[in-house]
Amino acid sequence: MNPTVLIDTSIWVEYLRGKNQDLVESVKSLLRTRRATLCGIVLSELLAGVRTRKSRDTLKQTLDALEYSEVSRDTWILAGELSGNLKQQGISVPLTDLILAALALENDSELYTLDSHFNRIPELKRFKSVKA
Repeated sequence: MNPTVLIDTSIWVEYLRGKNQDLVESVKSLLRTRRATLCGIVLSELLAGVRTRKSRDTLKQTLDALEYSEVSRDTWILAGELSGNLKQQGISVPLTDLILAALALENDSELYTLDSHFNRIPELKRFKSVKA
């Protein structure tokens, strides 16, 4: 069975712009196979970038169909541990991205993102599109 895939804001933005066909097809495939997952940080970031109420309502309706991963106390602890480990190596990663990484790790999900700093988290599985 294929793992679920937590999709980062960077991927959703490119998907909604529709300019990168390989990325669009990858997201469509994840949606069709019900592997795509969402979390609160990504939901908030996406809604913050929408300009009209109609677009916001359409986006919310689309995202409501996705599996949703909730942040727990354990997620916060794992994010803090990841941050501490990275800081010991002189690496700084935004807290929002540490939460995404922690959620992916907790749920044994892959993370689909364009942000390269996730490569510095060795345990994290990254989703790679077929054509990437």
